[in-house]
Amino acid sequence: MTGEMMMRLERIDEAPKRGFALIYTRRKVIFKAYDDIDRLMPEIKNEELLEVHLFDDDCEYRAVSTQSKRYPLGVIEAVVGKENDGQSIFKEEVLLEGKDQEKITVLNYISYDENGMAFIDNYRLRK
Repeated sequence: MTGEMMMRLERIDEAPKRGFALIYTRRKVIFKAYDDIDRLMPEIKNEELLEVHLFDDDCEYRAVSTQSKRYPLGVIEAVVGKENDGQSIFKEEVLLEGKDQEKITVLNYISYDENGMAFIDNYRLRK
């Protein structure tokens, strides 16, 4: 997935209008606040994107590059919002490498099978 392809994603309009971007490319990791998705484009335009996470306190949009034939656009998109917060949640603080002790929160959504075994069936990022 290239930076130019990012603006053609089917669900990108569901991303938070402002928040934080965590973007993995082949060459670097970008973590920064944004107030307009279009302003992110110059920084990632020529990059090969592996993962894009755009999030605020209420919602996360993510796009993950794939070679699976089930996804003809070469990307898996997901939007996870507060409506999932009714599930059991395991909250963890993650220290961002090389970012002066900056942390993000990962909300892991936990479900249980018929035997009572727990599994994480989704997650979302939050600052």
